[in-house]
Amino acid sequence: MNHKKNLMAAVLGLACAMPAFAANLVLNNVDAAGVGFNDPTPAVAVGGNTGTTIGAQRLVAYRKALELWGKTLRSSATIVVQGSFARLDCDAGSGVLAQAGTLQIFSDFPGAPLAGHWYHSSLANALTGQDLTPGPLDPGPLAEPFNDDIVANFNGDVGKADCIAGPGWYYGLDNNAPTGQIDFLDTFMHEVSHGLGFSNFASETSGTTPESLPDVYMANTLDLTFNERWNTTAFGADLPLFINFSARNTGNVVWAGDKVTANAPRVLGPYQGIRLTGTVNQELVFGTASFGAAPTVANFGGEIVVGLDAGGTSLGCVAITAAVAGKIAFVDRGTCGFAVKAKNAQLAGATGVIIGNNQAGGAIGLGGTDATVTIPAISVSQVDGTAIKAASPGVSVGFFTDPTRLAGANAGYVRLYAPATIAPGSSISHFDTVAAPNLLMEPFINGDLRSARNLDLTPSLMQDIGWKLESLKIGHCNTHVPNALDNGDLLHVKVDACEAAAEGKRGRLDKGKFVACVGKEALAAKKAGLIDGRQFAAVLVCSVLGNP
Repeated sequence: MNHKKNLMAAVLGLACAMPAFAANLVLNNVDAAGVGFNDPTPAVAVGGNTGTTIGAQRLVAYRKALELWGKTLRSSATIVVQGSFARLDCDAGSGVLAQAGTLQIFSDFPGAPLAGHWYHSSLANALTGQDLTPGPLDPGPLAEPFNDDIVANFNGDVGKADCIAGPGWYYGLDNNAPTGQIDFLDTFMHEVSHGLGFSNFASETSGTTPESLPDVYMANTLDLTFNERWNTTAFGADLPLFINFSARNTGNVVWAGDKVTANAPRVLGPYQGIRLTGTVNQELVFGTASFGAAPTVANFGGEIVVGLDAGGTSLGCVAITAAVAGKIAFVDRGTCGFAVKAKNAQLAGATGVIIGNNQAGGAIGLGGTDATVTIPAISVSQVDGTAIKAASPGVSVGFFTDPTRLAGANAGYVRLYAPATIAPGSSISHFDTVAAPNLLMEPFINGDLRSARNLDLTPSLMQDIGWKLESLKIGHCNTHVPNALDNGDLLHVKVDACEAAAEGKRGRLDKGKFVACVGKEALAAKKAGLIDGRQFAAVLVCSVLGNP
């Protein structure tokens, strides 16, 4: 039986087609005239984006992201992504950057690998080899049938004085956003991943699932404390209680898919930890921040001083008067934003800041933006924060690395984001913020992402849930080598760069230069163990026979 469920409502559609790729992703532009994708405000070319208006640059960047995913995944069914750049909820200091997800889910369709499990519509289409959501583009708000597959809406007012004030979106295609700007390409590559399958359909708060069925993402979500996956039947009627507890089991919920587990050592660096010494000696479980410098051995260490203000509170929301200069300031969560606390600690001369949770449970990710914050910030649990305050003065903190463990892993599995306080839409449906280097699918967009050429562990997770990777084609020559390598590098991007570098006068390709360039890239991939000898030869042959 083909079982489906509509998850989200659609709005007015206007088609914008893209060239065909292995997985053909197309945009259904639902913005009204003059706004969003249709904004006529003049714009200057930036980072390879030659659009001459704000709306045009948004279209170029959006389509570039669809192209990158299209060349990474394989599907015979067109994937329709409903998009908008209309204003989303925001004010001067905070707000929603983007919203994305699948419009429909399917279970028990022809070719479904797991019976009785939900799948995102785009993945279900790819697995069954046909469009399970056929028909014209969605004609209007709340109109059925829902024929689009993914919705990905972005806040077009970001950067205005009344909406996350600052420099706003960066629409360049080179992942080279200036300090303070938000890289749109990275953000969209992240958001469309959710629509393609990087999310579950469980409510972590209630522990319930649509029609009491699990999904394929839950089938790969493992709680190490119980050694049970989220699609388990072991808890019977108490399954919702298990899901609710597990969603808050910080550090102990992991992705158990074979591909991610096997490829984690190719992507993640050595374990990075924080250790207390002095009157308290212990290793800390900590969360990282979306602002400021990343903590390192060089920049995070020293005596901890509780960051009291003139009123005697340790909230860090006003000027800190305690002697934190040259020290690590400790402040408590609450009342004001995390970036505000870090900025006040920095203004008081602190070299770093620790933010203690004010709610029961573990460390959390620290969201927020402030380009002027340069010191590192981490979070700790309420229990650890209370211990730090009780032991001060006399307790110090230091950053360390452990090459025997992977940063962002537990027992060899990559950790999922499970903060002590459930964050609807973020908990579990992301990799944990402790991963290093930062991963595309963490709950915050970090400045060191490079999604224009590397998707880290995201393609591996897509394979774990059932996606097939598209192979590198040079002209009409198929190498049968996956475009996304095991370390997340996009091989087709390297070949495209070789083509651009080998282009001579009047647009003619210097074939010898092109073949040499592709050969160099293929040899580097072979030496890194990302392709084998047969695949190396196939890439070389296609570089000669193909006509890019």
